[in-house]
Amino acid sequence: MRLVDKLAVPAIIIAGGMIYAAEEFNLPCLVPLGMGLFGLFAIILGIETFTSGRIEMFNRLYSRREHFSGVPARLFGVIIFFFGAGVTLYAFFEWIQPGTAGKSLAGLVGSSRGWGILLITFGFFTLLFGLIRLIAGSAHRPEERSGQVDFGYRTRGLVNIVIAIVLLVAGMWLVLK
Repeated sequence: MRLVDKLAVPAIIIAGGMIYAAEEFNLPCLVPLGMGLFGLFAIILGIETFTSGRIEMFNRLYSRREHFSGVPARLFGVIIFFFGAGVTLYAFFEWIQPGTAGKSLAGLVGSSRGWGILLITFGFFTLLFGLIRLIAGSAHRPEERSGQVDFGYRTRGLVNIVIAIVLLVAGMWLVLK
């Protein structure tokens, strides 16, 4: 059993408990700590996924597990790592000076440069997810896969890549104008 598998439930319960206690007992300092713990778990999961090159996820739409390995799993690791890093940085800045991180993020939508940064960020993650789907297809077990299902997943991956390119170009245009 991987370290991440052992840490998943305790990390989520402790982080959620900290945020609940912060709200219930008026302890706002616990919110960034709970968020930081959740972010650190995501960082560990991202690193573990990237290094092992394997991740198993549950697809609720089809009620099946998807098994990613190789490049698609490593791309998921990158997505999870950056998500965790963002949450951890947000929590750290909220811990140091409460309210400043939220104001900074809210301030992004007040300028075209901020919108450009947001579009680039969403475009980057959409591109990675599109590449995952384009490369891996459905990622179901071999006996559950079919050419038609794989084609649908790969087509959606291609659509994600096109949307990502549009977002990245629009974001760069807004940042550089």
